[in-house]
Amino acid sequence: MKIRVVSQNWYRQYYYNRRTVPVYEQPDSPFWKINNFITIRNSFETDDKCAVPVSGENVLKLSFDDTTVADSGTSLILFDEDMARRIAEFVKRIDPAHGLFINCAAGISRSGAVGEVLNDYFNRYSEDNEVDREYFRNHNRQICGNPLVRRILRNVLFGPTFY
Repeated sequence: MKIRVVSQNWYRQYYYNRRTVPVYEQPDSPFWKINNFITIRNSFETDDKCAVPVSGENVLKLSFDDTTVADSGTSLILFDEDMARRIAEFVKRIDPAHGLFINCAAGISRSGAVGEVLNDYFNRYSEDNEVDREYFRNHNRQICGNPLVRRILRNVLFGPTFY
């Protein structure tokens, strides 16, 4: 599966099929129908569209903050096993022949961790998925995955003895 980790602004700058309007402003574009999306917003973000202006079976929307520890003085939402299970259920039912776009605010930490784990899940055997593994490495050099997200999602997808 081709997996791309992007920032939430990427959709506002990406033009599908050489159109003159970015895909964010085209909710009826084929781009939104032929790909799958995991979009992550901060807990304080009020726009439920976040970066993805559509909903459907090919879109999973999550809300959690980019942190690894609970801080008693704030109302930050930590990534947890329930969110990891939602991701696992989502990716197990999507068609791996279609692309998967994962975004958070910057496209580095939260979405980066999800992308890393899902790349391992779908493309771990390079002899079967060499092109997709290489695609992930070439198109996602900016990521520095959140360790909490990575650990919890790996446990849910692979079990605690995987690594």
